[in-house]
Amino acid sequence: MEGVKYNSIAKALFLAGLVLMAGGGLFYAVSLIYDVWGLAVVGLGLLLVLVAAVLAKDDLGVFFSRRSARLGLGTGVAIVAVLALVIFLGALAGRHHLRWDFSQGQSHTLAPQTVKVLKGLQQPVKAYAFFKDNQAGRRQAEDELAKYAYLNRHFSYQFINPDAEPAMAKRFGVRAYGTVVLVAGKKEERIQLPEEQALTNALIRLTRKGKKTVYFLAGHGEPSLDGLAKEDYSHLKKAITGNNYVVKSLLLATSSQVPPDASVVIIAGARKDLFPQEKQRLSAYLAGGGSLLIMLDPISHAGLKGWLDKRGIVVGDDLVLDKNSSLFGMSPAVPMVMQYGFHDITRPLEGTFCFFPEARSVSLKAKLPQNVKGVELMKTSANSWAETNLKALEHGEANFEKEKGDTMGPISLGVAVTITGQKPKDAPADKPAPKGHLVVLGDSEFANNNNLDQAGNRDLVLNSVSWLAEEEDLVSIRAKKRGNQPLLLQPAQARLVFWLPVVVWPLALAVLGAVVVIRRRKSR
Repeated sequence: MEGVKYNSIAKALFLAGLVLMAGGGLFYAVSLIYDVWGLAVVGLGLLLVLVAAVLAKDDLGVFFSRRSARLGLGTGVAIVAVLALVIFLGALAGRHHLRWDFSQGQSHTLAPQTVKVLKGLQQPVKAYAFFKDNQAGRRQAEDELAKYAYLNRHFSYQFINPDAEPAMAKRFGVRAYGTVVLVAGKKEERIQLPEEQALTNALIRLTRKGKKTVYFLAGHGEPSLDGLAKEDYSHLKKAITGNNYVVKSLLLATSSQVPPDASVVIIAGARKDLFPQEKQRLSAYLAGGGSLLIMLDPISHAGLKGWLDKRGIVVGDDLVLDKNSSLFGMSPAVPMVMQYGFHDITRPLEGTFCFFPEARSVSLKAKLPQNVKGVELMKTSANSWAETNLKALEHGEANFEKEKGDTMGPISLGVAVTITGQKPKDAPADKPAPKGHLVVLGDSEFANNNNLDQAGNRDLVLNSVSWLAEEEDLVSIRAKKRGNQPLLLQPAQARLVFWLPVVVWPLALAVLGAVVVIRRRKSR
């Protein structure tokens, strides 16, 4: 009786072990985040099988003493080994596979910034996509979300039909089809019709702790932050806000200091000179470790030429012209840049053009002040020059004249410097001196509503903001809005696409099959 009891227990343990091993292996193959639990269950199942083998060792000895059992065991082991190998290779291929994108412009490849953000994702994020089953755009949304999940196991997604599951729609406050809700812990972000740019911005907002504030200086004829005219900065404001910053205007003339919460202060397109007290407050802010982005124009340097000169930055009284711009159908007064200095801001821009409508030269002195370190960010082509005779330009006359002070290219259009301030007397001995960061660009129009999306312009200005705000992980190439690329076929190509797969190949296979059948009948 005792032997029967042990046999029953061994069989139960053996069956339970097999079920656990199969279930754990399946979970490991399909799970992307909690796969370690699948391995644990497989291990537990294997342990139960070994315990069952120990309990039934006598019966196993008798069983394996038979020749038929040994032959059957060998066949069974071979079959199990092949199945296990197939399952293992399938799971391995599902986890470690490669993709190649041969589409035009690599439209199915995520932008470097998106890849950077996903690689830094350390917490689970789930996207709930509320689409009807046959809704237009659902397939595109699923393809986009699958790219994100492919790059990081912490990112997952689920499609929900709000008509079939109204409770889920109510839980997330979804009132429109095509809404995607990203959830990380207790934080949520929602977007409409997920394109890469919107998805990545939502992911940045979701994973960032707190928000930094960017101030735009006002009161000197600067373009509007909310206007929709081509010279305004509403698109730039939206782009900065999308990177999880708060954007505000700053009237420094009526403030005693730059606000303490300012991560970056931007002076863009000022038409009037700053007041002396404003420059003093900016000096104090920079010396205390603040960050400043200045975008000037050939017409006005906002009264900052001398202020910048003290910090080793030379602002030229000129207009940069580039003959190569005519190759792109642009005026010579729109110099293009593809030569970049070695700096975090411009390193991702290698191989990308930037265009600057009406820019002036901005360069570094040959000998910088002792507390200043800097890099010239970008230079124009060798066919450009800095024209100093601005009056002649008003009459359409522009020629390189070295004897009159013109400078042949390449011409520097922007610099980035780090300024080490003085350490406060009451500061601890181990605390380093504050370091201010300053980026000066010789054009402000390249970032307005009309030009922000030209080539690499958006990446240049947003990289500058991210570097100044000490958000290095946001310094990269951002996703572009992808337009539709219809497939246009010539009449002959359209006929070929129809006849070859629909008529020629099926007919050829039918003829080949008929020939094979006839030959077999004759051979009989």
